[in-house]
Amino acid sequence: MEKQFIKDLKVGDKVKDLFGVVKKSLANYSPSSSKAPGQFMKLVLGDCTGTIEARLWEGVEDVIDLFNEGDVVLVEGYITEYNGLQINITSIEKYEGAVDLALFQQTTEKDRREMAKRFNAIVQSIGNSYLKKLLISIFSDRKIYSAFINCPAAQTIHHAYIGGLLEHSLEVVQICELIASNYKDTINRDLLITGALLHDIGKIKEYNFSSISFNMTDIGKLIGHLVIGKEMIDEKIREIPNFPPELQLALNHMIISHHGEREWGSPEVPKTIEAFALFYGDLVSAKLNQFYNLLNKGVDSESGWTPWDKFLERSAYLINYSENGE
Repeated sequence: MEKQFIKDLKVGDKVKDLFGVVKKSLANYSPSSSKAPGQFMKLVLGDCTGTIEARLWEGVEDVIDLFNEGDVVLVEGYITEYNGLQINITSIEKYEGAVDLALFQQTTEKDRREMAKRFNAIVQSIGNSYLKKLLISIFSDRKIYSAFINCPAAQTIHHAYIGGLLEHSLEVVQICELIASNYKDTINRDLLITGALLHDIGKIKEYNFSSISFNMTDIGKLIGHLVIGKEMIDEKIREIPNFPPELQLALNHMIISHHGEREWGSPEVPKTIEAFALFYGDLVSAKLNQFYNLLNKGVDSESGWTPWDKFLERSAYLINYSENGE
């Protein structure tokens, strides 16, 4: 039977196919004239073409323990619309057979070989000998390099696909290059670009990207990629003779502060201009990717609006510009 891909589903379609479980949770529904208070199952299901919300209203207690995030499930149901497309599930069970992982993991649309070439060229552009040695030391490690070019940048929010970390890092570098060119007398370009290349290096240990849902590893849950990244950098710096301590301190500060705010996970807020620039470069890349993905989920042909996005807290509007400007 031909695979039903998420990107091709439409309201009213009947569904019977395999999907990966990206998210799974229970929620309460309020009493109504037709239903007593109870719980329903909220799911995010995925394949290589995208993700879709799904709901199971009946028999939740019978299946709640039968599958977990990262499993492949056989789903039957039909497509409805509520703040975007949803699968209303009538039957769901864990699939125990062999699966082709490529059918269930999203992958960057960009050429990873070309991105890798760009990445290597940026490393070679670093003029500071200590920072360049550090980058070469880190990325000449085949295990680290292979993980870096394949790792997602997140589970769901932005660049959440194979190759997403490489794509995101290059975007941050591009943004930071523009910032550095406007503040040549103040910003240390080599330091900023090194921070942009390394800011998310800890994610290669934070996510299990051989899993369908890019599950977080134990070290990812307990330590987090900011601290993991700092430790990875410090380990390599110890192998470089006479690495300037003030340069190490500046780079470490960039890594642990690049989320920008303590409530967003940073132990410290950015307190150097390079750290401040990196925070905004990272934020712009992430938010624009979220917006791009929202537009790609589909725009209503009549209204021009996308479904509501809970992370961006808005719907997006697509303006159709005519080619002649009229």
